[in-house]
Amino acid sequence: MTFLNAALLFALTLGLLPILIHLLTRQRLKRIPFPTLRFLKELQRRKMRQLKLRQLLLLILRTLAVLALVLAMARPVIQSTAGILPGVHARTSVFLVMDRSASMGTETPEGTRLREAAVRAQEVLSLLQEGDDAQIIWADAEPVAFPPEPTARFRAVREAVSETRVTKGGSNLTKALELARFNASKSKNLHREIYVLSDFSISAWPEGLPDGPLFPPDVKLFLLPVGQKRFSNVGITDVRILSRLMTPGRPVELQATLKNSSRQPLPDRLVSVFLGGRRVASRSVSIGAAETKQIEFRFVPEIPGAQGGYVKLEEGDDLSIDDRRHFVLNVPDQLKIGLVAPQSPGATFTALALNPTGSPDAFVQVIPLTPGAFEAADWSSFDAFLIMEAPAFASGMGARLHSFVESGKGVLVMLGPGADLRAHNAWLPELGLPALGDVWAEEGFSTRWTDVDWTHPVFEGLFEETPKSISPAIQQLVRPVGNKALTVISTGIGIPFLVEARVGRGHAMLITSSPEPKWSDFYRTGIFPPLMVRLAAYLSGTAGDAEALSFDAGVSGTIQRLGIAPTTPAELIGEEENLQIIPRAIPAGFEYPVPPVKKPGIYRLKQETRDAMLLAVNVPAVETEINAQPIDNAKEFWGGKIARTIRTSSLSEIILESRFGRELWKSFLILALILLAAEMLLGRSGKPDES
Repeated sequence: MTFLNAALLFALTLGLLPILIHLLTRQRLKRIPFPTLRFLKELQRRKMRQLKLRQLLLLILRTLAVLALVLAMARPVIQSTAGILPGVHARTSVFLVMDRSASMGTETPEGTRLREAAVRAQEVLSLLQEGDDAQIIWADAEPVAFPPEPTARFRAVREAVSETRVTKGGSNLTKALELARFNASKSKNLHREIYVLSDFSISAWPEGLPDGPLFPPDVKLFLLPVGQKRFSNVGITDVRILSRLMTPGRPVELQATLKNSSRQPLPDRLVSVFLGGRRVASRSVSIGAAETKQIEFRFVPEIPGAQGGYVKLEEGDDLSIDDRRHFVLNVPDQLKIGLVAPQSPGATFTALALNPTGSPDAFVQVIPLTPGAFEAADWSSFDAFLIMEAPAFASGMGARLHSFVESGKGVLVMLGPGADLRAHNAWLPELGLPALGDVWAEEGFSTRWTDVDWTHPVFEGLFEETPKSISPAIQQLVRPVGNKALTVISTGIGIPFLVEARVGRGHAMLITSSPEPKWSDFYRTGIFPPLMVRLAAYLSGTAGDAEALSFDAGVSGTIQRLGIAPTTPAELIGEEENLQIIPRAIPAGFEYPVPPVKKPGIYRLKQETRDAMLLAVNVPAVETEINAQPIDNAKEFWGGKIARTIRTSSLSEIILESRFGRELWKSFLILALILLAAEMLLGRSGKPDES
């Protein structure tokens, strides 16, 4: 047993007062022989024995009552975990694991969840004494310790708690608790206490709940949940560009995903799309309880080029930070297509189909390349390549093409009379395209398209009604071998005309015939020019940039690019943040390592020698789910000596009990009252009857 107010133990000497009073007030009687009363002598002896016994009991009761009152004021506790002398303070290391993720910005009657957590953290810090130390573990997506080592400068820790603000990123309680466990293992103090202050929402566990205990038995763990009431929230968790083909003046289709994490339906919420700061579309939507709904918008961008936009919920709720989600839209004003082909009629017809006037202002710019120039060129400046009647390339061409397509670009392979089919088989499989077999040709006979996937992006919006016959007459085709690619257009003889393969973020396509007059009359059909332009736009990969250029706040990422890594740093420019990024070389080119960005918005990545890119940074989608996960019955993964959930206001009392044991002052106070009551009853029964 030990005492929280050990200084009051000196008052136990007051227990001597009843004894002193008893001794000082004893009456010393003189013996006077009185013969006539000798018959009462025996009766007197019996009465005196009873009187002395009553006085002794009163003395004991009074003494014990005084001692019990003194002990109650000294606040005794039992089973001291310190194993030290009574009244001596044991040094304590306190680790505050604080969640400051986006969901902690949920509005409550007292302010925000983070403010509630800060108040409780200050209460914990107020109990620290000389010899103790403390440290904060910010439970961000990548946890941060402040200060780097536990400190006795409590004022700095208290100021850090007071000044902290809600981040726009997510959290990771598992990683934060692992960091707290590691730091606690290095502490030499007798007590090691970890306090977890969080709303314990789903977003706090991005990797799921741990499988095994997080803490050893000698670590005290306190769970301090905040904001446990049910709240109302609808957030935008995703924005996708549905249009897979971007050309100037063409409508863009966009899809936004809304999630209602409330238990009640929310009717008539206005959702709008903003592009370049202007509203371009809006609609009203009703969403049921705990429902996830996808809504679509259609609009025409006024100008081409890369531009930032966002989808916004116009009406607020308990968590406003997830009511806006940014996206990047890249409508190319011009495409640079490398035409790798020998001098041939098929190459000439294809170049004219892509840019009939040869104007430098045309949407598609065709750059003719010989096979040798193609191998030596810097591919990073091209949007796509069209390879026709290719001869044998140098070794390693397949891997290089694979990297080009994987980065989000595209390659279209067309065959013809000058193609080296055996050489093609050395690199076509690297692109996911089938190997080539023999050439089909029957004199006097031609085949046509019989099965066309009109839902493919290259045909979207091209026709008001599905045409009956737009097929060229095909005299020669190369038969694919082991075709595992997607067939877009098939012919009447069962040989595919156009196949497609997905490689990373890009696409590779193969046309098994040629616009060469001896192979087909493709070059004379009306579908030839628009189809070639759309294939070039589709393969350029501009529609897929939106997903690759989107990041979560507080989470690092990378942007891969082709070419040689720049030698100078790039600059990431935002409204409130400017960060330097050093490009680094990778086997497929180079990449920009994007550091964790704190604030959502549109950022500009600027490189002196390259065109700037736009990046969209958003609140992690999981932060929309603001309701807490049940944690009371999950002690199997908490571990620790005390896995206790504290929701009451008596936090200080619970902490002190955990350090020293269970307080007994109430028990001693009740004992003192019982003893005093017994003394009163016994003393009253000993008074002589007045009658």
